Amino acid sequence: MIGLDDTAALAAADPSGMWAQVAGLPSQLERAPAVQSEVAGLGVTRVAPGAPVLVCGMGGSAIGGEFAAVWAATHGVRVTVHRGYGLPSWVDSKTVLVFSSYSGTTEETLSAFDASPALSPLRLCITTGGVLAAWAQAANLPCCSLPPGLQPRAALGHSLVALLAMLHAAGVGPDPAAELRATAVHLRALWDQCAPGVPESRNAAKRLARHWHGSLACIYTGSGCTSPVGVRWRGQIAENAKQLATHAVFPELDHNEIMAWTALPELRRRTVLTVLRDRDDDGPVARRMHITAEILRERVGAIEFVETAGARVLERAVGAAFLGDLASVYLAFLNGVDPTPVAEIESLKAQLSRA
Repeated sequence: MIGLDDTAALAAADPSGMWAQVAGLPSQLERAPAVQSEVAGLGVTRVAPGAPVLVCGMGGSAIGGEFAAVWAATHGVRVTVHRGYGLPSWVDSKTVLVFSSYSGTTEETLSAFDASPALSPLRLCITTGGVLAAWAQAANLPCCSLPPGLQPRAALGHSLVALLAMLHAAGVGPDPAAELRATAVHLRALWDQCAPGVPESRNAAKRLARHWHGSLACIYTGSGCTSPVGVRWRGQIAENAKQLATHAVFPELDHNEIMAWTALPELRRRTVLTVLRDRDDDGPVARRMHITAEILRERVGAIEFVETAGARVLERAVGAAFLGDLASVYLAFLNGVDPTPVAEIESLKAQLSRA
């Protein structure tokens, strides 16, 4: 069995420093006061309270919008994430558009920006630079600058803080400062429990990585604050650990996917099911989770339940995401891969650029 408690081996397996980037999430949230101060100087136009928000982004630059949507929903604000080219047909002059691209060169996000002038809604940008920053400057649009030098997927805290600060400045939502502070405190406590020096026997992130190792990771969540966590876990397992994972949501999965656990017995035996539960899951959803797990118990390799922790929705959602981030890096070590490089993504981008 590969040891996850060998801190020297863990460090040697991470030559590009993904550990430092992942572990920096609490610090990113702690930058909220400085970010809010920066945003206050951008001249963000105030709109009607509760105006609909569309966040345009892909990958690591879109996931902040998913967690912002969880936060916004508790305050009666609708935030939707658009992952794709152009803009949805329902966007109108009352829609707040946020273009989020860590690199500033994301093809789909630039396409959405290019489609937006004719609609003339409030437009906001979040980036480290690139084409998006140049276009924002040319159009005299508020643009929040993110710290450069990270993998986009490791900048979740930066993009989330920037987005919440800009929405507050626009008058769409309340001041997120207190919730961001509480979430940062929660993440620091979680790090103390899941850092490389904490033995696997009492390290939830290491145990989760061990659960996923050598298998197809199937992640089931509710449709509330854990839904974006499932998206995040799937993405982090893919990019950091270079391993396949799937994600589905209750109760929808009980109307279709539950039937898929009949064929392909060899694959099913190599599949592990992780059910992420939250205290705010509806009673019927909680019952579905339990009954579904019992039905599938003899059809999959293993089933594990994971509980969110924290007092507030943002703490529980971002805290669960942080747990998965850490687990994905431990899983990369178990898989014998460097968690940082994303060669296939870079190759795809290069070929698209040439085309």
